[in-house]
Amino acid sequence: MPTLQELRRRPHVSISQLKTYLQCPRRYFLQYVHKVPPAHRPVALPFGSAWHEAIGTWLTGGAAGDKVGSDVLKEVFLQHFERDLAENDTPVLFDSEDETVERAIALGHRMLECFLAAVPLPERVLGVEVPFSMTLADPATGEVLPVPLIGAVDAIVAEDERTVVWELKTAAKRWSTDQLEFDPQATAYARAMRTEGRDDVRVKLLVATKTARPTVQVEELPRNVGDERELAATAASVLRAVDAGVDHPIRSWACRSCPWAGQCRS
Repeated sequence: MPTLQELRRRPHVSISQLKTYLQCPRRYFLQYVHKVPPAHRPVALPFGSAWHEAIGTWLTGGAAGDKVGSDVLKEVFLQHFERDLAENDTPVLFDSEDETVERAIALGHRMLECFLAAVPLPERVLGVEVPFSMTLADPATGEVLPVPLIGAVDAIVAEDERTVVWELKTAAKRWSTDQLEFDPQATAYARAMRTEGRDDVRVKLLVATKTARPTVQVEELPRNVGDERELAATAASVLRAVDAGVDHPIRSWACRSCPWAGQCRS
């Protein structure tokens, strides 16, 4: 299987692209079609990247394959977060006026301590950031979509002798019931595993909250064939709309912090 970076160089669609189009077609066109540079980046991007790097190090045991303690993981988070900020010229937009780089790092460290206390190390780690590419077909017509759906599974682990996919997230608060039920990322993970012949794989969500006292929300995300059909139908509909040039803004509270808000109104 090619790396995720190699897959991204090929024509494809991703869950992030589908979500972006459903939230705002204008943003999709500015970001993915016209490739307009964003005016800023939400701090959640480098923060989430650093979080995945730290948890990935914990899961794999680092270079030596040994159990990694919180001090090492905090340093991994710090270095990755600061390097991301230093190497990217796009300004970072914080969630509030009183948030700073130092406070974000301190929060990340508290979240790591909470995560390690709440989540036991799996029996075995089968893979971290495992890329996938799968063909989808419109369930209404049977027409195969012109590009594959690509992505990467955050982690594949063994728990109680069963294979479990971990979807790792950081969020301002716990996920709602609707998010748990309809998250398309979990559906893509389940479909990707089933495509590889792993029909009995469970999908588990682990959300670390960015609260004053961080928590870890752990949820099972059951998905079925109906969910997979809906994902394929949604992808087919979005790709048809993009091909037809359906490009209109959806005005909402999200416009205030959208990295493409200026270009959208120009």
